[in-house]
Amino acid sequence: MLPKVFPSSKQFDVSAGLVTSTEIGGDYYDFFENKNSLYAVCGDATGHGTASGMMVSITKAGLLGIDSKDPNLIMKTLNKIIKKVDIGRLRMSLNLAHFQNGSMKLSSAAMPPIYHFENKNKKVDEIQISNLPLGGLIGEDFTVLNKKFSKGDVLVMISDGLPEAPNKDGELLDYDAVKECVEKNSLKSAEEIKNELVKLSDNWMDGIHNPDDITIVVCKKLIT
Repeated sequence: MLPKVFPSSKQFDVSAGLVTSTEIGGDYYDFFENKNSLYAVCGDATGHGTASGMMVSITKAGLLGIDSKDPNLIMKTLNKIIKKVDIGRLRMSLNLAHFQNGSMKLSSAAMPPIYHFENKNKKVDEIQISNLPLGGLIGEDFTVLNKKFSKGDVLVMISDGLPEAPNKDGELLDYDAVKECVEKNSLKSAEEIKNELVKLSDNWMDGIHNPDDITIVVCKKLIT
């Protein structure tokens, strides 16, 4: 279900990774290109195993079949698809980012904060967009946030498996550590930023098996 090759262009440097908790992961990431624009997706299905894998399959098929450029309409349509398929109490949390012409549109369905490093002021903005998960209410509207995405800017989307990774004492890594890692490594490539976040969780867990899937999506703007 995951892309075998990442998009490659002069405009964007992208990377992503998924560390599964069980043999069949319930997390999901993807990229979709459309002329001079790029869509990036980071998702987290309820639970683990076969049922969650089915939810990921439904989500990917739905995204591939939706012919729209508007993040709100994409999320609304995908929500209806998942609701109509109806595989019980399972839901899909999802972050969607659309990059085009030096700007980005962000929408979210019950996912952790999105991290935006603004190269201009060298700071990371933690963006929280509150909506219900996909498959909840059939007529749900999804908030869309518009922001500039300039040269050197970085966007990082994660599943909650990263900030909620435990150490041997049962303490969680938490969101501040993720934000600090993004800010500290923001001048590096997308692949290097992703690897630093994976290393952060590995060092924190120190050999403990991760109880939840960990997914990281990194997008960096290369040119104006």
